[in-house]
Amino acid sequence: MNNKQDVHILRELAKQTMEVAAQDVQDERRALWRDFNSLRTHRTPVYVLDPQGMWREVFSESELQCENALFRQYENWMRLQLYHASFGDDFVTEPWITVRPTYTNKTPDWRTWGVPIQMQRIAETLAYHLPEPPVTEPGDIAKLVAPDMSIDRETTEQHFAMIEDAVGDIIAVAPDYFPGGVYNISYTLAYLLGPEQMMYQLHDRPEMVHSLSAMIADAATRIYDDAEKQGLLSSCDQSFLSNPGIQAMPYCHELPGPWPRQAVPMSQHWVYDCSQEFEPIGPDMFEEFVLGYLRPFYEKFGLTAYGCCENLTAKIPHLKKISNLRRVAVTPWADDERCAEQLGADYVVSWRPNPSEMLTNGFDPERITRIIRNAKDIYGRHNCHWEINLKDFITVESDRDRLRKWVETARAALNEN
Repeated sequence: MNNKQDVHILRELAKQTMEVAAQDVQDERRALWRDFNSLRTHRTPVYVLDPQGMWREVFSESELQCENALFRQYENWMRLQLYHASFGDDFVTEPWITVRPTYTNKTPDWRTWGVPIQMQRIAETLAYHLPEPPVTEPGDIAKLVAPDMSIDRETTEQHFAMIEDAVGDIIAVAPDYFPGGVYNISYTLAYLLGPEQMMYQLHDRPEMVHSLSAMIADAATRIYDDAEKQGLLSSCDQSFLSNPGIQAMPYCHELPGPWPRQAVPMSQHWVYDCSQEFEPIGPDMFEEFVLGYLRPFYEKFGLTAYGCCENLTAKIPHLKKISNLRRVAVTPWADDERCAEQLGADYVVSWRPNPSEMLTNGFDPERITRIIRNAKDIYGRHNCHWEINLKDFITVESDRDRLRKWVETARAALNEN
């Protein structure tokens, strides 16, 4: 039975969330993203992506009031949603929440290939060490078992009913069955081979790596084809308790809007991928071991967004071979000028400024303005559709108001003549 106090807490948070979601500015932001992601406007959205470890500075686990573990997740999420709404960026507060499935095995992703993955966390950071990779020679491939997506229907439906009963009369609740990141080849290779050892295996045992890349791509195709046949893919997938699927708001003219929720085929859905573990690997090997296997998979979808933290400057020519490529990340380590030249007005440039220069190492409005002004000049000269996407910061030096101040500074820099 639902804890009455827990339900009361969630209902109050749901009411506050709906008040924010009902603001006119949310539709204004949707319209901006819809035009921007469809290359119809050169207005520059300002967006704060998942701040990761920074949350622990502004919200302590001890501050959560719900006792039930499931309710605590939703309490935490709605509190963070409301905090994010205070930044004033182009994040859209949506009038719904979603419930992810529980699986009969582990969540299908790059760690669920039937072999133990040893991960040792390094102190209190977000970094891990993988001391003993499970695949060191070709014979080890026989140990692998491709992941599936076996949903524990009973538990999933129980969780859905609990959230629906608690807040469903206040805020819409929808299932989100989008499979995990099983298609990410670079992640999976790094977990199975070890990130350092992978570098050697690409040269020492390329055929073994090709076999693994083919297995990963085949598993992805099977899982997503099956999910599509079962009607499990929907227009509002991956919008809750995780990063939005494309690391920005998904609105565009070519694909259905996230709400009202509807089942959609892959051809009407975004796909997002990245290859951070291939950062030090050249563009031709990137094509050989990653894109060559996944390009047909990406092209099953409506639009593709690519890139997270890796420098894609030299790899853009290969990325542009993806027929439905729409968004490309340009990270602090990329060459802005070269990226702008290659992408021009044909793609969305998701420009990610260095968080240490923006807000994690002191807050300097003049420095922020100078950096954004320089980016505006570069991407403006090449007629790019570019966004400012602040991500990968793990501290705001305990300044709860810093993100709001950063957004104001960024907008002011963009509006300068």
